[in-house]
Amino acid sequence: MRIFLFFKLMLIAVCLPLLWFALSADATLVEMLKMMALGTVASVAVTTIYPEVRGIKSGDVVAVVADERIPSLIGRPGRAVAPGRKNDKIKITLDNGSEVFGVIESYNGLISPPKVRILYEEKLVD
Repeated sequence: MRIFLFFKLMLIAVCLPLLWFALSADATLVEMLKMMALGTVASVAVTTIYPEVRGIKSGDVVAVVADERIPSLIGRPGRAVAPGRKNDKIKITLDNGSEVFGVIESYNGLISPPKVRILYEEKLVD
């Protein structure tokens, strides 16, 4: 969930220039505002690029959708068993205990988890 990452980076991008402004004898208000602007741009850039670099790790929460042709905003929640990147096949454990194999369709949105399309679902029979 990238929104938390963005807010953490923005907090750092605001606090560090304010701290520098408070502790430096020759700091100007314009320099502090420039540093905050640079920090804001860096926060947006890191938040945008981070999921592509990180991918999906084992234990991450994912949204499992049945078919890519049917638009679905919310999928079934599950956890990745293995790490993977976009278009990789991974194994996922659903909340009910069943396991599915799927393809990573997209990384997480601003507040949504990564989307994985089901390829194969194992049904447990008692």
